[in-house]
Amino acid sequence: MRENQTINPYSIFMMLRFSYLFLMFMACVLLGSPDAVAQDSTGVKYTYVNARDLSVLGQSATVRDSGFHRIDAAQRPKLPNAVARLATNSAGISVSFQTNSKSIKLRWRLAKYNTLWNMTPAAVNGLDLYAWNGKEWQYAATARPATEQNDVLVLSNLDGQLRHYRAHLPLYAAAEEVHVGVEAGSTLQKADSRFLPTQKVVIYGSSITQGASASRPGMAYPAILSRQLNLDIYNLGFSGSGKMEMALAEVLGQMEADVYVLDCVPNPSPEQIRERAVPFIKRLRELKPNTPILMVESFFRESTPWDQEKREFDNGQNEEFRKAYEQLKQEKYKDLYYLSAKGLPKYDHEGTIDGSHLSDLGFTRVAPYVGKKLKKILPKK
Repeated sequence: MRENQTINPYSIFMMLRFSYLFLMFMACVLLGSPDAVAQDSTGVKYTYVNARDLSVLGQSATVRDSGFHRIDAAQRPKLPNAVARLATNSAGISVSFQTNSKSIKLRWRLAKYNTLWNMTPAAVNGLDLYAWNGKEWQYAATARPATEQNDVLVLSNLDGQLRHYRAHLPLYAAAEEVHVGVEAGSTLQKADSRFLPTQKVVIYGSSITQGASASRPGMAYPAILSRQLNLDIYNLGFSGSGKMEMALAEVLGQMEADVYVLDCVPNPSPEQIRERAVPFIKRLRELKPNTPILMVESFFRESTPWDQEKREFDNGQNEEFRKAYEQLKQEKYKDLYYLSAKGLPKYDHEGTIDGSHLSDLGFTRVAPYVGKKLKKILPKK
């Protein structure tokens, strides 16, 4: 520095001020800080609460991970690699809460921002917010994802009445942390008991069960069923990987459930179903002797009427699954139920994205069909 050069006091002041504001900003946005207070560009201050301190649904008590995963880290090494990886996705998990805030923010951190050719970024990485309108859960808004770390104003200009909300988490990404933001001074607390289901259903299946290809998280059929029937549903759909390996029977059997739904026909070959279905269900029955099991056939394969080879393969899958059911019934296995694809109404070939994975239209058709059967099977409480 030259001897005659002087330091501008104003420059020093601005540098210190910037440093202070930057540190304050980082302290506020840090996801790991519970009840952090942040001020947005409009001057409104928000209090953020960790979703863990609210009401989490769709995650079994057997999962002790810090993230919103579907199978615990201690169990994953015993699973096929693809299942272990997909088990960290947050499909089917939701957060329920009540607030009188006039605006709501959602802040979440993903392990990785994922992309899929046949799904929207909102479904893969985003969150869906539903509100209780006094009679049912009504869609309110979707939190738009942009990167691994997101902070989105989802609803604003609300009337300030105390209401219940439910946020569905991403279908094909791992949500590691989730926070709900409300205007400072507003009420934000867990959901009332009437919004917390007492009956639990485990659905084990393929990419369709996981949510492909819903336009947003709340449109996957397990999520639809959870709202319509007031059920705590554990979504164990694994894209391309629901193949009835015995290790999965062990995982399912450790979960608390009032009904098990096996919607896993689309992934295994007819030969694999022939080899695996009966031993898989027998093992699950050993682990849960009195829990009903619903076996569901594969829906919507639009290539079947045209591709002769695929038609033989697809029909063979359902045929082998039905044979497994009939064998188990002959062996006097009780509380075993079957749902055929042939009874699905409005089969007009317009319910998929790509010939296999369901669109929102397909999911809204499948959900009540499965739900009608579930209502007959669920124990009366």
